[in-house]
Amino acid sequence: MKKFTHAWLAFMAIKRLESNAIPKMEGSNELYSQAQSLVKWFKDYRDFVISGAWYPDDVFKDMSTSHIVKYVPIESEEKRKFKKLPQTMEIYNLMKKTSPLYGKQFTIDSGNACDRCESIAHNIVDDFKTQHKEEKGNPIAPLNNNIAMRFFILSHYIADCHMPLHCDKRPFSNDNYDVHAAIEKLWENDVTKSYKIDRPNLRFYYDPDGYPLKTNKCTDLILEVEKRIVEREYKHSWGTDNSNTWDYMSAITEYSYLMAYNWFPKGIDPDTLTPDQFKTMDAYLNWEEDAVKIFCDAIDSIARVWLHVWIRYRKWAKK
Repeated sequence: MKKFTHAWLAFMAIKRLESNAIPKMEGSNELYSQAQSLVKWFKDYRDFVISGAWYPDDVFKDMSTSHIVKYVPIESEEKRKFKKLPQTMEIYNLMKKTSPLYGKQFTIDSGNACDRCESIAHNIVDDFKTQHKEEKGNPIAPLNNNIAMRFFILSHYIADCHMPLHCDKRPFSNDNYDVHAAIEKLWENDVTKSYKIDRPNLRFYYDPDGYPLKTNKCTDLILEVEKRIVEREYKHSWGTDNSNTWDYMSAITEYSYLMAYNWFPKGIDPDTLTPDQFKTMDAYLNWEEDAVKIFCDAIDSIARVWLHVWIRYRKWAKK
C-alpha cells in the first residue's frame, strides 16, 4: 500500500477504537475504558507521528523481507488446517466459502512480516515499561512521541499483511506492467481524492473530531469503509487457538494468500500480464468491493493489535 493509504488506515483504526462498537458488541465496560484511554493518548500525539505510517517504506526499506509472507500452493492429497480468525473478518469468511485452495497444502517461500509485527508489539510494551520505570526527563526513557510513532510503524506492517499480493510468491510485475503497483495506486487515488492533505507538511488536515478532513469529492469506497468501521461488530479475541500477535498475523496472511489466487487463479502468467488482461480479471472488476473488505479487515486488525498491546502495558503498570 502507498503512503497516505497507510496513514489513513492508522487514523481509521483510532476511529474504530473510539466507536461504540466495542462496548455494544463485547459487553465489557473495562474494554471500552481501555480503548478510550488509548484514543485519548493517540490524539495528544497525532501530528508528530504520522510519518511512522510510511517509515517502513521510506526509511527502513525492508520491503523484500518484512512486508511480505510469500505463499506457494503445493499439489498434495493431504489436507491443510488453516488458522481461524474472529468471525467478523470479511476476507476470512469469504475465502472459507469461495477459495479453491482452502484446506489445501502450501509452503512459505520467504518473508517475515508476522515476526516483524510481533517484535514491534513487544518493543512498544517494553518502551512503555522503560518510560514508567525511569524518572521523568531521563534521556534513556522513550518519549511518548516516539512510542506513538512505533504504533503507526506497526500499523504499516499489519496493513501490508492484508494486501493479497504481499502474500503471493508470484511477482505480478514485469518490464511492461506492475499490476501490484496498479492496484495500490487505485487505492491511493481514492484516499487522496477523499481527504484534504497538507502536502508540504505531509499530513492530513483534520475535522473537529480529530480525523482526516473529507473533501466534497469523497468516494463511495471511502464512505462505505468509514460507515462500516463504526457499525461493524468488534471481537477482541485473536481467534480460536491464536494467543498472540504472531499467531493472529500468520492467520491473516493465510487468507490474504487465498485472496490473491481468487484474484489471479493458477495458470495466470504474471510475467506476460498486460493492462488490458488485468482489466478483465476479478482483481480489477471487483476491486472496489474487495477493497472495502480488505480495508475494514486491516483497520480492525490494527485496532485489535494496538488494543492488546495497550492493555498488556496497562495491566503491568497497575500491578
